[in-house]
Amino acid sequence: MDKLSLLLKDYHSEIFSAHGATAQGVNWGDETELQHRYDKMLRVLGVPAPPLPQRPSLLDVGCGWGGLASRIEACNVNVDYHGVDIVEAMIDYGRSTYPNATFMVGDIFEMTEHESYDFVVGNGVLIQKRDITIPEMERFTKMLIRKMFDLCRRGIAFNMMSTKVNFTVGTLYYQSPVELLSWLLTEISPCVVLDHGYSSLASGIGKYYDFTVYVYK
Repeated sequence: MDKLSLLLKDYHSEIFSAHGATAQGVNWGDETELQHRYDKMLRVLGVPAPPLPQRPSLLDVGCGWGGLASRIEACNVNVDYHGVDIVEAMIDYGRSTYPNATFMVGDIFEMTEHESYDFVVGNGVLIQKRDITIPEMERFTKMLIRKMFDLCRRGIAFNMMSTKVNFTVGTLYYQSPVELLSWLLTEISPCVVLDHGYSSLASGIGKYYDFTVYVYK
């Protein structure tokens, strides 16, 4: 397992033990922020062509305790949901709480391409860096994006903290949206949508500082 994956396993095990199935339990500021990000992930489904299968499959990387599965149920989204996470306690919670979803304990880097899904999403999986160096985080980021894209049949979605901010937190990883877009277009796919529009908009709880990316086959 990758060094960062091991660090995040310990970190998320600790915060889930402390906060349970809440926004704080997956390290988001509050419930409003969390639901906003879930909706951003689900927008990857809004691809008009080619036609989607009647019930497209979706893999949620770093699914935590299954919050996205909860959002899917609440919004009545017709998706075959699969969640994978390295924290066993979170997977156990998801399995017991959302019987219509599929949860797996595992590392995405150990998954093979025959386990493909229509869509692959990763909400918050490229935000925490803890004490990992920037070069190590850059390497991990590109590895994870490539792996997600390899496992999808149609498209992926993920979010990252933007460098277009007026302050930073040492344990978080910030990515230049311009540099990322250039790399994606050159190395991954010409079909990319980068949503930075909500990052600078004031909301009822302040401002958001991340952006969401959609990459399609």
